Amino acid sequence: MENVAHWLESLGTEGSQICSTPAVDLARPVPTCPDWTVRDLVVHIGAVHRWAARHVAEPVDSTVRFGFDTSDVPDGDAVVGWYADRLRDLCEVLRDTDPDRPVRAFGRPGLARFWFRRQAHETAVHRWDLQNASEAGPSPIDAALAVDGIAEWFEVFVPRVLRRADLPEGAVGTVVGVRPDDADGHTVRLASDGATTEPHARPDVVVRGSASDILLGLWRRIPMRDLTVDGDTPTVDALLDVVRV
Repeated sequence: MENVAHWLESLGTEGSQICSTPAVDLARPVPTCPDWTVRDLVVHIGAVHRWAARHVAEPVDSTVRFGFDTSDVPDGDAVVGWYADRLRDLCEVLRDTDPDRPVRAFGRPGLARFWFRRQAHETAVHRWDLQNASEAGPSPIDAALAVDGIAEWFEVFVPRVLRRADLPEGAVGTVVGVRPDDADGHTVRLASDGATTEPHARPDVVVRGSASDILLGLWRRIPMRDLTVDGDTPTVDALLDVVRV
């Protein structure tokens, strides 16, 4: 889904659902974010939006380091309005930014489109977390967005983690097929420093389910037993044990 407009639209759609958080839910615990309440989660997402917007606005060669700024978070249920302001600011910055503008992306040179994509997925998964804490329960992540989130997980987070951690020796070279039943799939070969796309390779292990559930499984929001895993299951377990973000 190399579609910047879709990422921006998804960010707005997912973020607007967070903006609808009722005050009565703010004290609820978030099962998938241990030790956090819904309020803590709302503050976190707002701070991440501010952090991302600052990275987009800074020159790529800037040496300024940003932390998560929560210094102006208000008390009580006004936190939801504070979040809405952070979402609006981020969307405005992104709308005014050329997606191919060089920026810093997780400490490395990249393009602004990285942040369009990253913030869309960050917000979608945390929106699910927030709704999962409510009585009504969560709605799934849009299939097109989720399948791109699966690709991002392999393209961005697997190599990022493997720069400082090692896969078990037997996992290197394993071909993993991801086969959503409602979207296009991926086939990747695990390497010591990441994963390479190999669409015609024969998978050693295949993960099946909805795109939303597969993405949530990769991000450890739901157990992999809720998905269908055929083949070399221990390699999938080993990969998830290493790629903890």
